[in-house]
Amino acid sequence: ADDAAQAAPTADVAAERRYTFEGWSFDLTTRELQDPNLSLVPLTTAEFHLLRALLENPNRVLSRQQLMDLTQREGDAFFDRSIDTQISRLRKKLESDPRQPRMLKTVRGDGYLLAARNISLAP
Repeated sequence: ADDAAQAAPTADVAAERRYTFEGWSFDLTTRELQDPNLSLVPLTTAEFHLLRALLENPNRVLSRQQLMDLTQREGDAFFDRSIDTQISRLRKKLESDPRQPRMLKTVRGDGYLLAARNISLAP
């Protein structure tokens, strides 16, 4: 595929972009997050972008700065602690015990890591 096709996927391709991980389903087109019990979990725009960035870089530590670079859009004003707040909110939605996270891990001094098994993206 050429760069233009990758930068602007057709509607048909975009409609099928769905991550699955740990029983969860995350649809990039409809922006729907579905838990393992098939219930929809509402996401803010910031949470959507943060979860997408983490899923695109699984099992890799991302610094606050990298997460800000991956999630902010033109004109957004972010400060690094806002990433901490968004991670905390995502943990409450994804983790059975947000105080003992299994998937959204903090790597002290370095950043955050999505430690999920069996992550796949349906083309």
